[in-house]
Amino acid sequence: MIPQLPRLIAISDDQRGQTELWLEQLRLLLGGARPASVAVLLRDRQLPIRQRLQLGQGLRQLTRGFGQALWVNDRIDLACLLEADGVHLSEASVTVDDARRLAQVWGRSFRVSAACHAPEAFAQATADALLLSPLCEPRKQRPALGLAGLERALAARARRAAGLGACALYALGGVTRHDAAALLAAGADGVALIGELFVPGAVPELLDALGIRR
Repeated sequence: MIPQLPRLIAISDDQRGQTELWLEQLRLLLGGARPASVAVLLRDRQLPIRQRLQLGQGLRQLTRGFGQALWVNDRIDLACLLEADGVHLSEASVTVDDARRLAQVWGRSFRVSAACHAPEAFAQATADALLLSPLCEPRKQRPALGLAGLERALAARARRAAGLGACALYALGGVTRHDAAALLAAGADGVALIGELFVPGAVPELLDALGIRR
């Protein structure tokens, strides 16, 4: 695992309509995990910016209270306002270099992760981490990459030029507590997920599967 990067990225999803359940599970997760082992990613792009800011303020307070990280999807300005620890870039967002330059304008620096659907992209990526998807289940008409896709990504990363620095690999897309340990054993640095925090009772098994129980 690359130092100072979390083992788990827990992604918010207000569209599921079970926000209170998610927050309850999130508190259990953050409190039960070793400090600095979890990042909460504020996504919820459908929310008006004021509501997203309010949600982010609550998540910032919660993550700080448990010694965990807060990342923000796409909005560098929002990440700066929330004093977030990282920014995650979708395929339609600015480039990694642009994100870093914009952060400097605000007097901030972040960990930068980016969405990835092509395993071979790890050979040239400039982000601190790529979220490779979909790994375990098909998503948005894309077939699951599976362990074969993970192996291709690891092989591509092994070919990286030394000057590019390290790039963590996170498995995303249908990942659950049941396959998290196998993904780590296969070489992933961590996992990113949404649905498991809407499953009552899933948190203890997830913590154990990832080896991050406090």
